[in-house]
Amino acid sequence: MSMEPFISLYNQARAYLLVIFVQFGYSVMSILAKLALNLGMKPHVLVAYRMAVASILFTPFALVLERSL
Repeated sequence: MSMEPFISLYNQARAYLLVIFVQFGYSVMSILAKLALNLGMKPHVLVAYRMAVASILFTPFALVLERSL
């Protein structure tokens, strides 16, 4: 059985899969933020933690993708 039909289907559905993945990430972040705020975290602290986590997660991508070749 050849993999070509699956690869073709993946290439056509890649954008839709990315949108689903991003929406899933937003929903998880929303649930975690709601839980943290309900447990008593101050909104300013939540924003600071979100920015710190985003910086840690995006820094490797920025270093790899933005380096000069």
